[in-house]
Amino acid sequence: MSNDKVKKAKIITTLFAAYGQSSDAERMATYVEKLKDIPTEVLDKVCDKAVFECKYLPSIAELYEATQNIISEANGTNVVPFAQAWEEIMQQLNETYFDWEEGTYSRKEIEQLVKSFGGLRELRMMDISEVPIIRAQMNKMYDSICKRNKEQHMNQYILGQTFLIDDGSEVRLKLK
Repeated sequence: MSNDKVKKAKIITTLFAAYGQSSDAERMATYVEKLKDIPTEVLDKVCDKAVFECKYLPSIAELYEATQNIISEANGTNVVPFAQAWEEIMQQLNETYFDWEEGTYSRKEIEQLVKSFGGLRELRMMDISEVPIIRAQMNKMYDSICKRNKEQHMNQYILGQTFLIDDGSEVRLKLK
């Protein structure tokens, strides 16, 4: 067993012990195997976080999601709340004056949202009375885009096409 795998096994054993399940060796081995792509230092922090936040032993999926959240937060690539996305879109509307200007966005989800709505040109044409309705529609669209991107990323990871975390660089691997 490699040194890295031993460290990960120790981290998982500590996690299981915190929940009184340290005798479940087969399940611990499954955790170590399924979480093998998570860097050891990150896995250690994720498990520490789980011990402080979870009342019950977290599933592999919960640990994976926590890993994505931690790394996305550290890299500044986390999904922003819709209110922040809306504010950024409104700022782009105010800063771009010509119909052909599309603006630049801090997150790909926000750019996808604006494009799926028809671009800033369409948004410039909205009547002030339509703003609450358009905002509500865009909120649902944004949630859908974020969910679809998350599912797409997970599918690519499962198929072996991407690294664990999408940091915006779209790193691709060959299929296994």
